[in-house]
Amino acid sequence: MSKATFRLTEGERQVFRKREQLSVSDWAARNIIVQDGPYAGSRLRLDVSRYLEGMLDAFGSPHIEEINVCGGHQLGKTLFEYICLGYSIDNWPGTKMLAMPSDEMLARVEAEKLKPLLMKSPALRKHVVKHTAGHFRLLDGSSLFLSSAASPSQRASITVKHLFLDEPDLYKVEAGKGLPMEEFKGRTRSYSFSRKIVCVAKPVGDESSPIWRAMTESDELRVYEAKCPACNTYQEMKHRNIVVMGGVKDPRRIERERLARYRCAACRYEWSDHVRDSAVAAGRWRAKRPVDKPRSVGFHLPALLSHAVSLSEIAAKWIRAKRSDSPDLMMDFRNGDLARPYRPTELAASEEQILSRRAMHLPPQTVPAEAVALTCGIDTQRDHFWFVVLAWSADMRCWLIDYGQLREWEDVEALAHETAYPVQGRPGEEMGIWRVAIDSGGNASEHGVLTRTEEVYAWCREMGGGRVFPCKGRSREHHVPVSWTTVDKLPKSGRAIPNGLTLYLLDVHHLKTLVFKRLRPDARQPMRLHAQTGSDYARQITAERLVRGRDGRLRWEELSRENHYLDCTVLAHACADGSWSPSLQYMAAQDTDPEPDSVQPQGQDEPELSTMAHAQRRASAVLAGRNHA
Repeated sequence: MSKATFRLTEGERQVFRKREQLSVSDWAARNIIVQDGPYAGSRLRLDVSRYLEGMLDAFGSPHIEEINVCGGHQLGKTLFEYICLGYSIDNWPGTKMLAMPSDEMLARVEAEKLKPLLMKSPALRKHVVKHTAGHFRLLDGSSLFLSSAASPSQRASITVKHLFLDEPDLYKVEAGKGLPMEEFKGRTRSYSFSRKIVCVAKPVGDESSPIWRAMTESDELRVYEAKCPACNTYQEMKHRNIVVMGGVKDPRRIERERLARYRCAACRYEWSDHVRDSAVAAGRWRAKRPVDKPRSVGFHLPALLSHAVSLSEIAAKWIRAKRSDSPDLMMDFRNGDLARPYRPTELAASEEQILSRRAMHLPPQTVPAEAVALTCGIDTQRDHFWFVVLAWSADMRCWLIDYGQLREWEDVEALAHETAYPVQGRPGEEMGIWRVAIDSGGNASEHGVLTRTEEVYAWCREMGGGRVFPCKGRSREHHVPVSWTTVDKLPKSGRAIPNGLTLYLLDVHHLKTLVFKRLRPDARQPMRLHAQTGSDYARQITAERLVRGRDGRLRWEELSRENHYLDCTVLAHACADGSWSPSLQYMAAQDTDPEPDSVQPQGQDEPELSTMAHAQRRASAVLAGRNHA
């Protein structure tokens, strides 16, 4: 019987050769040459960064398909990724891809890191058959592709077995072109049971950070626990346990004299940098919620674990961030050192801060003697209303004098046209509301016949009386806080109907910012609250805060849906804003006519308005019955 003879190519021999069974960490210690840093040119030393060992061996686990590493500065994230890539080239045939945020970064990494890593390691050098820009042809017939997240074409039409994503938080997302990180992962679907995905990054911005989401949504989240050399207690290191010797507050001195220590959470022993390094070297990884054979694993790496980052450096940076008004310093500390998300708050207030603005000498439903006008904001709900009444001085100081709920449209009419408030220190003198802004709503009404918007429009046409005006918030910032548009127009010409309805459009972002700034103790035009203002008002005022998103833009974040008094306060501020014509300042300046029936001449396109004095004289002395909060 004749025997068949097969001649294997070198690539086939590489595939079929019997390999020594090594863990990924052991393979790395034998074959990886460090490219930069103080150990450049030497073989990898895992005793320097002991936490890398557990991460590398997780990559070699057959049931783990995805590893997400969220880490700070100088922790070896990129080195970990390149080691995994090298191990994949040497041990697992198949197409591979390394993705970077931009073409420029890709070219620099290819020339300065990836090519030297492959060429200086004997175990990896033999696998590279051909190298062109953005592509390595491997001995087993597969390829290593280098892709930029800035180019959708580079991540299309390629099936990948092993995927390596570097700094996905820096991937640029373009409208209508999908999410680069998810598109890259989609390239691995054909290998759903044998694929490997490694994603490493520093988080950028808030909780929407891609690497933070990927890490926290992994099947298993692992944190590193250092072992105290004094009491042998394992513990996850927290920056709040860093203390400074002698209570020194000067960050320059802390860094210069290395005064920071890490206090053990168990025995209170204070670690120096050297002791910290020993504690980390003796540490271990722990899963917060262990899972049997997890498919995806997340690793969290704060800078506290790095031998390259001094505890004093972290302490000094924290002090500088706390002392600065710049959100960028705090974001850099939270993202870069703690490896945690950070949502910078530009404007916010607590209930205690709001209630501290109470003027204890001002009773509720009482107008301060300095006030020249009252404005009112009404927030429209499906079956009721919320309202706020503010008193204004000529120099634009303001006071909250009344707030609460209204049940029916009759209550709105009574508040706007019949209610007058006594003036403090002037017996017998009262003041009525000068201007009312009512939210034009939009949801279905209680009766379901008309929408709330239609109800507001109809009521303002009939009962507004040149005093109550429908308002709507703009979705974007505008060049003026208050502008207007005509609702009632002639059907053919599109011209405004004389004395027709006008809708006022508000720059809500500007007006909310103004409200919060006026509630500060150092405000030049402060807002004060009457003496019996309760926590219900303060709670709703603090239901939103101004934050800066990952794109650098400021936006208002809703903390609670109960924000009606904030909306009412914004509407009342709009009534007094100088861009609402005629403005409060103009009307106050013109209020010198002693005749009770004097009327300010109207502008051509403005709704009819009485002067402030005339509005006050015609207000009755009846306080409408209503349900106060």
